Amino acid sequence: MDVEMISIGKFSEITRLSKKALYCYEKKGLLVPVKKDICSGYRYYNSEQIENAIWIGSLINLGFSLDQISLILSENDKNSPLVRKLFQECLTRTNNEIRRLEMVRRILSSKNPFEELFKMELLNWKIKEVPANRVISINGEGIYNEIVSELIGKLCEEISIQEKQNSQMKVSGPVMVIYTGDCDDMKGTMEAAIPVTGTFKIKNSSIRFKNLPAAKVLSVIHKGPYMNLGMAHKKIFDYCQENNLELSGLGRELYLNNPHETSEEDLMTEIQYSIQ
Repeated sequence: MDVEMISIGKFSEITRLSKKALYCYEKKGLLVPVKKDICSGYRYYNSEQIENAIWIGSLINLGFSLDQISLILSENDKNSPLVRKLFQECLTRTNNEIRRLEMVRRILSSKNPFEELFKMELLNWKIKEVPANRVISINGEGIYNEIVSELIGKLCEEISIQEKQNSQMKVSGPVMVIYTGDCDDMKGTMEAAIPVTGTFKIKNSSIRFKNLPAAKVLSVIHKGPYMNLGMAHKKIFDYCQENNLELSGLGRELYLNNPHETSEEDLMTEIQYSIQ
């Protein structure tokens, strides 16, 4: 046997990657053994693959998927725009998870966790006319918390590109999410949108221009964590039934302040439902 050959057992010990993980990385084409025993199927690696294996393990620990790791490792320049974009997306996911865990700790450590869990304020109940709006929008489907952040992130990235190119685009209203189908804790379809003015060409092919029609809406301001928005929607439905208000369109949420700069207790979200 070649001296440079390292058995999968020894390779696993050196790299701190389990044999199961190594088999998985082999199937994905991330880390393919240099030799397989024809009779036993036993895998062998060489010393040059150790660094690559450590890279993979480290990126896994940072929260990257195998597909993302494949993209990162395929880049010769580890500071390329693609790599920076993937790291920024991972940072966004991490910050979202940190905020979620901080909220969980706050609720669990409170004197009355159930009361704290649904703590919110619903302010400024009113019926109003909303003017027509021109927006850039993007649709998506997935787990609510993840897909909303992803869609809004893509819109903000488009805005950043336009600003760098000094285009005529101007943001003219808050970020909003429109529920376009059934949505629960597991999965939902939704549309993220940002009102804009000016003439410009969209760079991201998944983003489009759209005109939101004028509407008569029931508007309510929710003050509190985003996780309580579901309960806020329930209270709005109850209010409509009690007051014989008939909903006639999709619900939307307008995020009035920046969650990265605002405590969860002070987050302001305007909930709108079209009514007849």
